[in-house]
Amino acid sequence: EKASSRVIRAIEERERLGIIDDYDVDGSTSASILVKFLKNFTSSIILKIPNRLVDGYGPNIKLMKEMLENKVDLLLTLDCGTTSNEVISKIKKQNVEVIVIDHHLQGVTLPDAFAIVNPNKNVDKSGLENLCAAGVSFFLIISLNRKLKKLNFFSNNTAANLLKFLDLVALGTICDLVKLDLVNRTLVKQGIKVINKKTNLGLKSLIEKSSSDEEVNEYHLGFILGPRINAAGRVGKSNLGANLLISDREDINTDIAEKLDTYNSLRKSIENNVQIQAKNQVDLSSKDIICVNSENWHPGVIGIVAGKLTEEFNRPSIVIAENEKCCKASCRSVKNFHI
Repeated sequence: EKASSRVIRAIEERERLGIIDDYDVDGSTSASILVKFLKNFTSSIILKIPNRLVDGYGPNIKLMKEMLENKVDLLLTLDCGTTSNEVISKIKKQNVEVIVIDHHLQGVTLPDAFAIVNPNKNVDKSGLENLCAAGVSFFLIISLNRKLKKLNFFSNNTAANLLKFLDLVALGTICDLVKLDLVNRTLVKQGIKVINKKTNLGLKSLIEKSSSDEEVNEYHLGFILGPRINAAGRVGKSNLGANLLISDREDINTDIAEKLDTYNSLRKSIENNVQIQAKNQVDLSSKDIICVNSENWHPGVIGIVAGKLTEEFNRPSIVIAENEKCCKASCRSVKNFHI
């Protein structure tokens, strides 16, 4: 309610909107949902996506400076922000209000944001804790759509058809590996129907580039389309996935789809080398948590490698990529062990 009212005020007062999202599929689909919806009402949207290799996860001072340089009035963080207390406090002092749209667990305290739309806040009673960020974003545009309709923003008082966004919700839900409870299963089932209509021209280009002539199902989302969108973020080209899903230009989409295909091949090669080296470090006689490391590993693939180690050995895994300044780790776990 609070977030919707503030976004609508920004539209009415022609404020400039800023969006920062995560560099994975869930972040890219969340950004696409919000941008494609809001483009119907405003052209003042600045989208920034952190570079995984340089910026790390979530909002940071560098991105906030860029938002200030672009004279943003209202900032939305998608699939991130729930634990970004320090950064959000700093930009608030610059008279920029922040709305967090996320699904990650909160820390000890929540950031001092204007509104936090997150079903995993400690105080949330919605029962929607299994939504991914794309799912949360979809619920937000439902709320926005209702309010905008009451305010007569639509000709003939006909609100936008939100079902067309379910392809993006389904893609984010499957690729973020959230629990397929009744709500998520429903969103995915309906979203796959929309995907096969190929109304999103970016997804259409990616499907065609991936040489899939079959009807798209959950497998294609998780193992063919999702990895290609993720690949760009893993090798440092974070904005390509969201740009593809937002764009309505066929020439641009074809070019991005080809790049994503190339980056995915590169990602597979890098991942395979890291996986072989990581597996060689695993102590097969132990039942402890797996913890492996090397200064030569690409930080963009360590999450995948950790997942594969956990799957193969049925043990929680920590995979650490070292460099001169810091180490970056990804962790994956087994059922009933919260890592």
